[in-house]
Amino acid sequence: MSLIHKRIIGMLVGNLLLGIAIGILRIAELGTDPFATMNLGVSSTIGLTFGFYSVIFNLLLFVFLFINSRELIGFGTFINMFLLGYTADLIVYGYETLALNGFDLGVRFILVFVGVFISSVGLSLYVTANLGVSPYDALPLILQELTNNRIPFGIARLIVDATAVVIGFLFGAVVGWGTLIVAVSLGPLVSVFNKYWFEPILKPEVLK
Repeated sequence: MSLIHKRIIGMLVGNLLLGIAIGILRIAELGTDPFATMNLGVSSTIGLTFGFYSVIFNLLLFVFLFINSRELIGFGTFINMFLLGYTADLIVYGYETLALNGFDLGVRFILVFVGVFISSVGLSLYVTANLGVSPYDALPLILQELTNNRIPFGIARLIVDATAVVIGFLFGAVVGWGTLIVAVSLGPLVSVFNKYWFEPILKPEVLK
């Protein structure tokens, strides 16, 4: 299998895992990642499904991305825009179809950690494949560029994520321990998975 085929498969599987992880975090009801938190809050307020609203908002962000940093756009950008929200909705729909009455707090925390692990693997695959940046993930890069690097990427990402969480909270989304666990765990886990799992497969030139 050629390297480009591996990267395409990695990008597709990575985005699918990210959608599954968001669905699991929604079921745990202890908070999700910042972008999902914002979309959940706004979508529930205006009466749209999470998946449909996510597509609409991603399209709006895509226009901004196209104007400011179109070099960040790739095949993976469009897959991320359309796949994540509907995959998460499907996971939640399956849970609700089983007519489960919820879990106790201990199981919900286990679901959070499972969701974070799956999300870290998915994000690592998606990032390492390097086939396009999602509109939301591009925002801190654009902010960094617009300020001529006066705002470094880490601070720019913090600003974007904090804004998303505040908007989600104001619109009634759950902001809890799950949100905090995602915030502190995702970056370190993705770095480990990048280095030891997926860069040797999808970016072998980095190791030379």
